[in-house]
Amino acid sequence: MNYASFYNENAGRQVRVEMTDGELFTGELFAYISAADNEPEPESIVVNRIELFTREIRHIEVIS
Repeated sequence: MNYASFYNENAGRQVRVEMTDGELFTGELFAYISAADNEPEPESIVVNRIELFTREIRHIEVIS
């Protein structure tokens, strides 16, 4: 998935994110941080002010 495009299309919307460990996060898609801007960490998205590394995301969906 291209998370930069997903963020650009859905910023501010409510999303549900399932992580590879089964943990679920629901809330506002607040930010996208590229790997270059997040060095040495990988790219990430921010949902409800919680940074989620994209490599650990199993599934993400817009819920409203």
